[in-house]
Amino acid sequence: MTPDELLRLLLDSRGQTTGLSPNETADSTRIRTLDTLCEEELSVRALADRLRITRQTAYRALNPLEEAGLTRAGDRGFTVTCSGEAVRRAYYEICNEIESSGLVQLARSMHKQWVLRALKRTPSRKATLAARARREDGPSRTTIHRVLTDFSDDGYVREQTGAYELTETGSRLLAAYTEFRAVISQALDKRAILRWLPPTLDSFPIEALDEARIIQNSPDQPHNVLSEFIQCADTDVETFRWMATIASPALVTAYRPLLQASCTDVRIVSTEPVLAAFTTNRAATRELRNIASVVEADANAGGETIRFVTDPLPVHLVICDDTRVILEPAPSTGVTDATTVGIESSDPAIVGWATNFFESWYVRGKSPDTAIFNRAKKHDAR
Repeated sequence: MTPDELLRLLLDSRGQTTGLSPNETADSTRIRTLDTLCEEELSVRALADRLRITRQTAYRALNPLEEAGLTRAGDRGFTVTCSGEAVRRAYYEICNEIESSGLVQLARSMHKQWVLRALKRTPSRKATLAARARREDGPSRTTIHRVLTDFSDDGYVREQTGAYELTETGSRLLAAYTEFRAVISQALDKRAILRWLPPTLDSFPIEALDEARIIQNSPDQPHNVLSEFIQCADTDVETFRWMATIASPALVTAYRPLLQASCTDVRIVSTEPVLAAFTTNRAATRELRNIASVVEADANAGGETIRFVTDPLPVHLVICDDTRVILEPAPSTGVTDATTVGIESSDPAIVGWATNFFESWYVRGKSPDTAIFNRAKKHDAR
């Protein structure tokens, strides 16, 4: 599936169900599907009932969305993913600026896209556009004339002394379509990881993933992602942020020098189940018990290195020197070792998002002494 194919499937309303009340949206069925699944996880039957369409139509709406990674089948039905929510949000932000009908026109017609892009480069007469189209394998002369007539009627182009040029509305339409296509393109290209990220990560800048490197496990190489996290350990870094969602002896071995290095500013957010592995001798390995001493020393010194949260974390990540991020879905998302995918990025937008995301969890975390005390109380109550 190409970005243009997905755009057409998302926006084309020719398969739109009928019978909508005046107060209901006239957006395409697939946009309405994303809207509905954003609210709650639903079976196909429940989705069809909610949208007042047949189950067959619901399946047809879901199939390309699932293929593109915008939705995912869960335990109780289908749910929207991080990329699905990002696409939905981008659509409505664009529709606040332009009429959605213009997006639909461009999604349906590559010829209309070509004409707008040609006029964006330079205002042109019909004959000039036709000659350029012949060189670039563009639309026919007749099609160009028809498109110009339609665009003139809609206010996207205007004629000035025989030459056609984009109006401000036409320029905004082309910019909006290009922007939306960029979001769609990254959603497709990085679907292997984005399909596992929950829609609550709605601020994740998927449009900034263009240069991100994908790291993927496979049956014969099940530790590729873990290896990338291990390799980023470097005591020369000045700041190191670690969101830890798994109790991995290999990671502890790699990161322990960083925790003990006085020249490195280290902060960690983790979960209480990981804390249990750090502090319970029965479950801990030798390396995990080693880091437990770091936790204890940090707590006794009133330090702020490590904080623990009770809610499940959606991602496992490290941020090195505020310039590099490695990220993967956490086990809480349902991802398995065989399907785990990570990304590595130095894009400022990704780094900025990861930093803000880390800080949002860090400020609500508990210090180790409080977390250990609470766990001890729970054990005593049993």
